[in-house]
Amino acid sequence: MFRTSISLLMFASRIGWCVGALVVFSPLFWQVTYGQEDEPVRAWSSDTELSVVVAEGNAAAQTFGFKNTVRRNWDSSRLRARFDGVRSMASIEPSLLVRPGFRFPIGGQLEDFDAVMLEPDLEPDVEQYFVEGRFDRDITERVFWNVGSTWDRNNEAGILNRVTVFGGVGNSWLDTDDIVLSTSYGVSYTDREETQSDLLKDKAFTGIRISSDYVHQLGRLTRFDSDFTMNANLSAITDRSINTTNAVGVSVNDYLSLRVSLQFLHEQKPSFEDVDIVARVAVIDPDGISASGDELFETVASGGARIDVGQGRIRKKTLDTVLRTALVISF
Repeated sequence: MFRTSISLLMFASRIGWCVGALVVFSPLFWQVTYGQEDEPVRAWSSDTELSVVVAEGNAAAQTFGFKNTVRRNWDSSRLRARFDGVRSMASIEPSLLVRPGFRFPIGGQLEDFDAVMLEPDLEPDVEQYFVEGRFDRDITERVFWNVGSTWDRNNEAGILNRVTVFGGVGNSWLDTDDIVLSTSYGVSYTDREETQSDLLKDKAFTGIRISSDYVHQLGRLTRFDSDFTMNANLSAITDRSINTTNAVGVSVNDYLSLRVSLQFLHEQKPSFEDVDIVARVAVIDPDGISASGDELFETVASGGARIDVGQGRIRKKTLDTVLRTALVISF
């Protein structure tokens, strides 16, 4: 358990260093390119979400959630770096292990043996990671351009690695103390690696990308925020992915808040997975005479005996949902 926790923290720290480097050095590049801008109030901001669930006993499971968003604001440009990760470890069924050294005839049965409990290991059950870097610069008060890139992994959806580079324009519809609403639209290039090969899908493609960000301050302590992103293959519009999150946060003090979020991850054309083909069968006797040799197996909907027929391929489910309750640290 502790070894897994340490490994996860080490992984998160490496990602944190990468994101930190992006946040630190990107402003230097833009200052050289566009010149020094006036420092606004609270130029830097960061929100970190932490959620941990550990269960032991008859069932052993560990779930870790981590999300960090770092922002750097200038008068007419904005930089955002985000990391989001969920990792769940679950134990397999326990078993008894016969002590070594017992001998028995080939074809016979093992009798009068001693066995010990074999503690099950924790195995990765869910792994979802998302990293994004994005830069926005205003063209006018209501129009801006942006560039950025993302990397994500979702082992349950069959996505091992997916990298997307994008650029385009956007509109800032509302920007007040209580409500912020913006939309973006542009082109993207995606390169992906999935657990199963799929000849019906492009490994790399040029696409269109649409996104929106909405924040609404509901009173002094409560805030609602929602973000939406769709990336679609231009040559096969049904090959598209959607990532959207809706969340409500309640402030405890200036630095801590509690946040409940619901995330939807939709793949219109999900990857393949191998599954077992099984049949449930019952014995039927057409002539009613026992052991006459005409007995047959007949497949049934339930009951009977289970037999393995082989393996087949199916597409995974199109929708994954993540409900998260987390403590948020802001500064």
